[in-house]
Order: sequence, then structure tokens, then C-alpha cells
Amino acid sequence: MLSLERDGFTAAQVKLALHHPHRRIDFRYELLDKAGNKKADLYNVLSGEITQQALAVIKRTARFTLRDDGEINYLSDRIRPIVRIYVPDPINYGSYYAFFSQQFAPLIEEAKRGTKGGWVEFPMGEFLLSSPIRYEEGGQVFREVDAYDGLTILNDDKFVEPYVIPAGTNYVDAVITILKGAGITKYNIESSDKVTSKDITFAIGKEKLFAINELLRGINYESIHVDVNGYFTSAYYRSPTDRASEYDYFTDSESVVAGGYSEELDVFGLPNVWVVVVKAEEEEAPMEFTANYTNDDPDNILSTVNRGRNIVDYREIDNTADQASLDAYTERLAYEANQTFGKVEFETALMPMHDYFDVFNVHFSDLDISGKYSETAWTMPLVVGGRMKHEIRRTEFI
Repeated sequence: MLSLERDGFTAAQVKLALHHPHRRIDFRYELLDKAGNKKADLYNVLSGEITQQALAVIKRTARFTLRDDGEINYLSDRIRPIVRIYVPDPINYGSYYAFFSQQFAPLIEEAKRGTKGGWVEFPMGEFLLSSPIRYEEGGQVFREVDAYDGLTILNDDKFVEPYVIPAGTNYVDAVITILKGAGITKYNIESSDKVTSKDITFAIGKEKLFAINELLRGINYESIHVDVNGYFTSAYYRSPTDRASEYDYFTDSESVVAGGYSEELDVFGLPNVWVVVVKAEEEEAPMEFTANYTNDDPDNILSTVNRGRNIVDYREIDNTADQASLDAYTERLAYEANQTFGKVEFETALMPMHDYFDVFNVHFSDLDISGKYSETAWTMPLVVGGRMKHEIRRTEFI
């Protein structure tokens, strides 16, 4: 989740501005060149929508409606949408924040220490543009443009000859080499000392995005994603269970949650045993690495104990750095499978600090939904008064 502290304002000031029912919100758009450098401000974008899907191949997508002015090169330019929230002058806090109850009092006291009001800005990503649909209406030409984050570069770029990573190569170095080979210079990959245990080969025609994610999986890293500033990012996978909550969404008097939230519980066919093996080359000894994980927790409704049977998820993979990495990846599969049955969907006012796989607390009293959840998807319409859609999954085994 993006920090609320920005543009000279504290997190408390921005949070209060976000939760007030009469908040002021605005949008602006920048035109970027292919390197991500700003070319100009755009004044012809009429509306937009951003979607973040943490489990998708291309994580962040967008759709823009704009008036055609001939200034955009759709083959190489990019659009960066920015959400703006107005933080009021502290002199107005007495009346402006009379809405808030006692629980927000500490935030109000901190916010009063500010010296001025003004706008804070949240960039929402950098988007490559597809070939747009053009249409005429009222004597003007408009375009509907589908747009995608930088992962589309790696998905479109494929190896033109067999690509071999020799045994003993540092995994992160191998990822960075592929990124640079695709012309990508903005990256933020957490360092690792793990090295490949054997040669790894990717065939002609294989997407570079696939290769990078296979390498990252080999050391139990997150799949690669692009942050709001255009940096290709990955780090060691940390279970949402072990991460601190970054925000609270409660259905209380200061709530930004709209009515109509729902919970889906679907446990049929979900596994409770996981077996992952590393495929050996034909000339090698069978199966260098094998990992097993069994959910036999009597307090877990999906466990072998409670269901009285084993439902096995068996997978073969091509590489792993070592047994510890494979064990961690197998346990991660078990955690993610446990998440899939506890999906909650809800809507809020536009909350532009959301990013990739955020973790936060929710308490929806009507459905008795309470606890820490991770966000797998969200959609934000860039219109005043729009509602942001969220899809979240529980973080704890139950």
C-alpha cells in the first residue's frame, strides 16, 4: 500500500481528508515517452478506469476515453493518471472535521500541527497504449484506449534462440539480465545469494515474462510486477499472515465502505495435501528435490482430519535453488489454496493508496466478517463520486 504521507502532508492529514464525506477529489494525466519521461500534461482525457489484479499475468490495466488531438504517439507514448485529494487548511479543521467521532481525535490533533492546505497526489501507474477505437460524435473525434502496465513488454518479447542460464548463476542477476535484454532499466529486485543448481534453458518463443517468473519462483519470490512509478519489482514472498495490516476498513460512522458487500465460501475440491517435485533431465538421477505439505490441522475445516480424505495437488517444476526454497514454495501453495474459498467483495469511495497485494483489517458487522485480509484485485473508476471495487481473501487458515 502506498504511503499516505506525501507532498508535505502527514499521514493523519491525508487519512482524515480521505474519510470525510465532503472531500474534494480531482484527476490529472501526464503523457510520457517510452522511457517514462514526462512530455506534457494531457487535458483531453475525459475519463479513465484502473484495474489491479495481483494474480493475473499483466497485473495492472487501464481504459481511457479521450478527445483525439493528434498529440499522442500510440506506438510508444504512455499515460500516467494521477489521483488528487485536497487536504484542508488546519484553520478549518474545527468545522470540517466535526463529522469525526472520538476515535479520530488523535488524528485530528496531529493534523492541526500543519501550516497550510493543498493537494496531495497519488500516481496510479504508467500505461502502454493499445491501438485505440476511434469514433466521431458531435463533430469531434474520440478514442477508447485499452492500456497495460510494463509487464506487457516482457510478455510480448520472446527468446529468438534457446536461452541458457548456466549452473551457479545468481537467480536475481539472471532476472536482471533478462530485464536489461528487454530494454528495461528501471527495476527494484530484492537481492539474494541463491544460485542455480543446474543449467536452466528456456526454449525459442518462450516469453521473457514467463522466464523471469520461473526464476523468481525458484527462490520463492513474488511474481514480478510494476509499481506506480514504472519500476519492475519483486521481493522474497512473505505470507500475508506474517505481514502487518496497512489499513482498516470498518463499517462504522467514519466508514468509506458502501453497502452491498458479499462473501463467497466455496470449499469443494480444494486440496489438503501438496506434493511438488523438480523434474530431472533424462540423463540425471530421478527427482533431485521433492517437497510435501499436509494440512492435518484438526482446527482447519479443509484438513485431512476433518474431511476424512486426501485431496492431493501434485506439481512438477523445472527448477529450484535448494530444498529450503522448494519447501517454502510448497507451503505457499497450501496457504494460497486455503485463501481461495474465503473471498469477500466490497466497494468504497475512491482510495488511491491501494497497490499490489495489500494487507488490511476489515470489520463488516452485518455479515460478521472480521479479520486481516489480503487484496487480490481492485478497480478504480477515475470519476468524481465513483466507487472503488475490492476483492479480498482471508489471510489465516481456518
